[in-house]
Amino acid sequence: MKRNFNRLLLICVLLLPLIQCKNARPENGNTTTHQALAIAPAPAHQVPQKPVKTYPMLDSLVTLTIAGHKVDIRTPQTSKGDTLASGTVEGNIIVLPGWSFSKEDWCNKSTLCKKALAKKYRLILPEMSKSVYSAKFYPQTRKEWQKYPDLNWVVKEMIPMLQKEYGILLEGQKNFLLGLSTGARGVVAIGMAAPKVFSAGAALSGDYDPPKMPTDRLMIGYLGAYQQYPDRWKTGPENLVYHAKKLTMGLYLGHGKQDRIVPFNQSLLLYNALKKAHPTMNLKYHWVNAGHNYQYWNSEVENMLRFFDDFLRG
Repeated sequence: MKRNFNRLLLICVLLLPLIQCKNARPENGNTTTHQALAIAPAPAHQVPQKPVKTYPMLDSLVTLTIAGHKVDIRTPQTSKGDTLASGTVEGNIIVLPGWSFSKEDWCNKSTLCKKALAKKYRLILPEMSKSVYSAKFYPQTRKEWQKYPDLNWVVKEMIPMLQKEYGILLEGQKNFLLGLSTGARGVVAIGMAAPKVFSAGAALSGDYDPPKMPTDRLMIGYLGAYQQYPDRWKTGPENLVYHAKKLTMGLYLGHGKQDRIVPFNQSLLLYNALKKAHPTMNLKYHWVNAGHNYQYWNSEVENMLRFFDDFLRG
């Protein structure tokens, strides 16, 4: 009898887990297996990652051809002579030459390029030659001058190409404009045409108000004679003083009071127009006893770069 009892006890021990599983119920007592599966968390939806745009590394000096015109790109280097990666470049400066000056002029005749590169600025130097940065070519524009770049080439060809292919002059970067003489009017014209791209500019010895210089042969060569086309000279897009309200970036203006090529009054007229249009604008001027030459322009290099430096921290 004892043997039968032991067998019965063993059977009960073996059956006990089965009875507990059968009698097990969820806390609410009525959830089925199908319902339990239905409320199980769905697998996370995998959102495809957008590929990160990468750009080619440029050597310290590269010359590109953009829509038929040459552009030098000078990229700062490390102390070991290696080209800096784009992420470590502090800012981009478009450097504009004067009338019929070469794109290398600023680098060869001043300390600008050496000092700007030392501060980790990348330099973009287009070959502008005999350009006044006109908004368009007019029927009266001299035919031999129509082969040179105009404002549209800078804004619609050069800048978009550098943005797309090299990641240079993107709107989120610190971008600047710098120029002398006709290049100075280019600074203002480009700043007006592409306000979202540029933080600030520096313009030396520039001409901005054509009617105040009605015998200027360059503007006559592009616009036609003042007496024949007064409205074009007074209120057209080439009169940057008249359209001063369009300029919103910071601006450093410099001019020599003894300038016999472009009267000092040209920069003063623009300064007054900008102060009236934008009283709180970041606008700085520097008038000195100097002429229209590299001795003066080189003396302004440190001033211009310090002006740009303030925008790097902004």
